[in-house]
Amino acid sequence: MISISQVAEELIRRAPSLETALASDIINYSSLARNLKPQIEKKLLKEVKEGAIVMALKRVSLKLRESLPKGEEILNMLGDITIRSNLVDYTFLSSPTLGIAQNRIIEKTKDRKDIFMTITHGISQITIVASQSLEADIKEIFKAETPICTLENLSSLTIKIPLEATKMPGVLYSILKLLAWEGISLTEMISTFTELSIILDNKDIERAFSLLKNP
Repeated sequence: MISISQVAEELIRRAPSLETALASDIINYSSLARNLKPQIEKKLLKEVKEGAIVMALKRVSLKLRESLPKGEEILNMLGDITIRSNLVDYTFLSSPTLGIAQNRIIEKTKDRKDIFMTITHGISQITIVASQSLEADIKEIFKAETPICTLENLSSLTIKIPLEATKMPGVLYSILKLLAWEGISLTEMISTFTELSIILDNKDIERAFSLLKNP
């Protein structure tokens, strides 16, 4: 039989802000219990005392404190952060000729150290994020392909992830939560083994950099 604690934990896990507040022990248990009481009773199909919910929430809080990653510790572990500005984002529909076009743009830029370019393959489309100086080349080389979306006025933050952090749970969670709480939207997110590139609107780049450098 499902318990009050199990239902409470399920509800908390669906609300990241509540999850973080409980893990930090900065929430009023009685108020939260009153708020969750109707949902818990509906799930259990019976009336539940508020005090029992409070006790369940305290158990959930303890469990979260032991299991959730310590966001500030993770953010302080991050390595250098590099900013690239004046980027464009092109997404094309997959096609039999798309690989040829991709090889052409890679060949054309292979000796360019002054540019930023990443190519990401999805199931049915490909996205290229590149320096604006490559815009004319991309348009020419991919002119026979079907465009899905073009975005301009973008910048990137490339974050070095320490090797020891690659096996830690919660690294991406800590970074993305910090940006989300500040209302910063991501256009793209691109990763390799120890690098994470976040593509943002130009207007958000300085604020995002400041948040990640001074968590």
